Amino acid sequence: MKLSQAYYGFLPLIVLFFFFNNTFLPEGLLYTGLLTPVFLYYLYKKAEMKTFLKWSVLLIIPVGFHLFLGIDTKTYLVSTILILSAWIFLFAALVATREIGSEMETFFGKVLMLNSLFVGLALLLLAFPAVQDFCWYSKPISAGIPAFPRLKLFAYEPSHYGLLLSPVFLFYSLKLIMGKTKHKLLYAMGIGIPLVLSLSFGILGAMIMALLVVMVVHYKKLPRLSFLSGILGLLSLFVIVLIAAWLWPDNPVTIRLSNIFTGTDTSANGRLFDSFMFATDLVVNYQAWFGVGAGQVKILAHDLIVSHYQYSGELAEVVRIPNSMAEMLAIYGWYGFVVKIGLEIYFFIKLRIYNNMFSLTLFIFIFIYQFTGSFMMNIAEIGIWVLVFAGRFDTFDHNQAIVKT
Repeated sequence: MKLSQAYYGFLPLIVLFFFFNNTFLPEGLLYTGLLTPVFLYYLYKKAEMKTFLKWSVLLIIPVGFHLFLGIDTKTYLVSTILILSAWIFLFAALVATREIGSEMETFFGKVLMLNSLFVGLALLLLAFPAVQDFCWYSKPISAGIPAFPRLKLFAYEPSHYGLLLSPVFLFYSLKLIMGKTKHKLLYAMGIGIPLVLSLSFGILGAMIMALLVVMVVHYKKLPRLSFLSGILGLLSLFVIVLIAAWLWPDNPVTIRLSNIFTGTDTSANGRLFDSFMFATDLVVNYQAWFGVGAGQVKILAHDLIVSHYQYSGELAEVVRIPNSMAEMLAIYGWYGFVVKIGLEIYFFIKLRIYNNMFSLTLFIFIFIYQFTGSFMMNIAEIGIWVLVFAGRFDTFDHNQAIVKT
């Protein structure tokens, strides 16, 4: 197949996005952020500025309420610039994805090959403790589990790595289930080994749920053998976990799952429950129905943590909401929360996302994950939403409309 000029033009950006977006940069800074002027110029050249400005009204509406509530001007301006950067990336990515079209599937193949190569190199680094941390994350995963290396490659942490690669992993998982690929064992290893090595429970859980729902919804389109194999595979996974818990009760997976279900896993509690509790209390305490504003969580949260929750010491100084929708609730209030969910559902119906197996799988995955982790300006999450609503994946009978910004 002859590849278009657009393919070669976007290839470096695709590799940058999936692997090197934060490499050698201070935490919180991304190359996609530094390229914001380029993305803005790209929108201008594609005659998309009018559309971009029209949608930007959604960001302007809450500003008056934030000013009325009271803000720290410096932090508000800095955080607003970061939000605008992510907003510009969103619209540039939508336009670029439409331009790439069905060649996105070819990109996925290149990304999977590169990822396999990088995982092999990362495994070699395990033999050299001095440089091991470059690709591996060695902090304790949960209470009662000693620290051990988990794959993160060049991302911030294993869950961020898993989120970045999730579209590719899900795409090839569906191809395996549908029998649409040769060399099944190689592809299964290319998907399974990185996921096992990263051991991100949130990513794995959301992926399994998404695949299971899609298999049930589209069971008539699945080859009978594939449907039965998929169900048996999931049941086998469940049995393996039970056997592992019986033969090796102190294994990290069993302990982590036990901690999650008993409510003693601080990471899961923080992402699933504490984030929404904190965001809701912040909105109610300050009567900030349109949110407290960009950058204001750290300013206002300290008083709430000390006076309301009675925390002290290090707990009183840690101010972070590790959940995309909870952070949206804190910053933009119920306005932002409802608008985001509303737009997701609106475009899901308008573009008939349910007609394409991969788009539906990706939608279910990221819809679930936004309530369990991530953060509001996560470029990885934004990129997945772009693929859901603007991607074209002919392998899975893509017959829904393409989002028009």
